[in-house]
Amino acid sequence: MHISRVIVIFLALVITASCSEKSGVTTEAKPSLDVATPKEERANESEAQEESAQQPPEDEIAEDCVAFLRSTKTVPAHSANGDCPQCPVNPEEKEVLKFDAIQVDRVTRSESTCEVHVTVHATFNPSTRESIAGGLTAWISPEQRAKYLQGEIPSGPQVYKVKVIYKRSGKRWRAVEFDRP
Repeated sequence: MHISRVIVIFLALVITASCSEKSGVTTEAKPSLDVATPKEERANESEAQEESAQQPPEDEIAEDCVAFLRSTKTVPAHSANGDCPQCPVNPEEKEVLKFDAIQVDRVTRSESTCEVHVTVHATFNPSTRESIAGGLTAWISPEQRAKYLQGEIPSGPQVYKVKVIYKRSGKRWRAVEFDRP
């Protein structure tokens, strides 16, 4: 009877050890899977942050394009600084275009610069019968400028393709040039 007790205890220990090894493996396997998922998520977030650091954010691109569009102003005939888009706004100057929408078409980047091609959708504001200067003036056809000067409003939505050049300044991007693609 003594030997049978030893065998039963031995078997109980073997079964207990076997079960705890399996549960130990299972317990360890699950946390390792759970730990891997957040690591993967962090890696994906890091890649996304690194990607966004390599180019200007879309909301910044939109803000820059809207500011460029809004700098398209009417210029009174007696204005001395009509060809100076960065000069202070004359209170008599009015915005020529109303912003409707923007679409980022293509982004080409290098280490220190980024070229962004966008499509800007706008409509003409009522005419003040004055010349147009600044901003998108070069994109507005001579016929549309002539009509606007005569007091007519070019009809319908307008679509302007714009190339914006950004330069990196530290960790930020700064728009340095607006041009035709």
